[in-house]
Amino acid sequence: MNEIDVACPLCGDVNRVDRGLAAAVCQSCGAAFAVPVMKEDYVPETEDSGLPPFSIRSGVLERYNGSDPVVYVPEGVTAIGGQAFKDRQGVHRVVLPEGVTEIQGAGGGMWGAFFGCCSLESIELPKSLTRIGANAFNGCSRLAKAIIPDGVSQIGAGAFNGCAELMEVKLPKALRELANDIFRGCTALTEIRLNGNIKTIGSYAFADCRELRALTIPPGVKTIGAYAFSGCFGLTELLLPGTVISLGASAFADCRNLSVMTVPASIEVFENDGSGIRTFAGCSQLRRVNLGKLPQDFMDIFATTPWLDEYLVKQGLCRHCGGHFKGVFSKVCVNCGLKKDY
Repeated sequence: MNEIDVACPLCGDVNRVDRGLAAAVCQSCGAAFAVPVMKEDYVPETEDSGLPPFSIRSGVLERYNGSDPVVYVPEGVTAIGGQAFKDRQGVHRVVLPEGVTEIQGAGGGMWGAFFGCCSLESIELPKSLTRIGANAFNGCSRLAKAIIPDGVSQIGAGAFNGCAELMEVKLPKALRELANDIFRGCTALTEIRLNGNIKTIGSYAFADCRELRALTIPPGVKTIGAYAFSGCFGLTELLLPGTVISLGASAFADCRNLSVMTVPASIEVFENDGSGIRTFAGCSQLRRVNLGKLPQDFMDIFATTPWLDEYLVKQGLCRHCGGHFKGVFSKVCVNCGLKKDY
């Protein structure tokens, strides 16, 4: 197999990949990235010999075999198969006809219909669409806009993972869950409006959306998964509604510009993924926290934040472990044994 080393644009780790692929997934962080085309090996796409432009069976478009950069899927198609456009790097625009109800995933959710279409800039979705499968547009690094019809009630995990140029998203009113990794690595996304029907925000849903600034989590959301907003450098202020009952581990980790946070008393669970709770770890600007109640594990939840240090000092507690001091002239923490240093 002819392989090359490609650095992940998100985490920087080097991946060994087949140079014949259009896109691949980072083994370290899970982000999709385009595989550069080597000039000496590049061969323009042509229609597969002996095949019609569209391979359709029982209403399912199983494979696009053509070479046109603009593709109008023919009438009568009701579903786009899980590998219909996979790695077709010459496709720039696709128009789906009314009657298409599903864009499928494949390979146990590993691939999706447009997986690795690194040149895809626009997709026109019909009003008849009701479901978008897992990884449907994973690695479509040039896709700039996703206007999703209101009839779509399900969008699979990783559907827009690695869409690095995605700037505009309209979510459907019928959607009740933002699946795991759905917008992970959408580094150009600055704003997104979540509808009031959404109940769950999955793990890594917006991880590494570095430019995300305008975000309102609406009342009705109950659970936010692990690392859901980790690495969202653009967030400066966020209010969690009183409907949230569970926060995943490191849900807001490394939101390094987050300075104001409202955490309601409704939260019953701060999850631990085995390496700790660390909900706000790395939030180096977090100084103002509006708390409904002080959580039992507040030391882990707010670890490494300025707010925690200021709170401990104000309460006269050890800034290292949160323990009480004993002694008159030389005060020592009863838990860790360290001297009072403030």
